[in-house]
Formats: sequence, structure tokens, C-alpha cells
Amino acid sequence: MKVFVTGKAGEEDATRGMIHRLMSAGHEITFDWTTIPHLKPYENNEKASREAAVLETKGVMDADVLVLLAHEKGVGMYVELGMAIAESKLIFVLGNMSPTMFLFLPLVRRVKNATELLDALEKLKANSVGN
Repeated sequence: MKVFVTGKAGEEDATRGMIHRLMSAGHEITFDWTTIPHLKPYENNEKASREAAVLETKGVMDADVLVLLAHEKGVGMYVELGMAIAESKLIFVLGNMSPTMFLFLPLVRRVKNATELLDALEKLKANSVGN
């Protein structure tokens, strides 16, 4: 499956770890945002910020699934969540967090850990092959 992993800037190690696990399981990552340098303040890095926003938006749009690594202080991850919701993408939330009612939409699945996420993705893949 094509997957976009989002999480809090500053927590790139967790995102990289999840990306590695997903790729090892045979999933395609549509874009790895952790490869972009920190750009704040965005207004001082206008061109690079625009390019990064375009790449991340394309990554979300190209994905079958969005994986959100929950964090109470995340910001950009909610923009990506909104894009995925608007495109009716399946969303998996890893971690316990409910700062927005939109995490309770029917397209959102909560998983306890990476193993549960990988199992769910394998079931989805198996069901899509059978269709």
C-alpha cells in the first residue's frame, strides 16, 4: 500500500522508525517529510517552505493511507490529517489522543502500536487483492 506518515516536527526519529517498519513490510512511502530541514520561521524561508508544502501535499494525495503518529503538540500533522479526510483516505492514528472530534470519523482507525498497524495494513492489502 502507499502510505504517508505524519507526526510532530521535532519527533523525526519516531517517524523515521515507522517509515522503516512500513517499508520493510513492503509498503511504499509516498514522501518522507523528515528529509526536509526545519524551515521555521517560514516567512524567512518562503521558497523552501512553499516547495516543502507542495511535496507534503502531493505525498498525502498520492497515499492510500495516512498514518498519524499522535502527539499533543503537533501542528502540521493536523493539516495533513485534514487533507486526508477531505480526500476520503483511510487514516490510522497511532497513540492515544483526541484533541479533535475529527479523529472519530468513520475513516479513522486507532491502533495501539506498530504491530497492530502493520497487521491492519496487511488485512487491507489482502482484501484489496481479492476484490
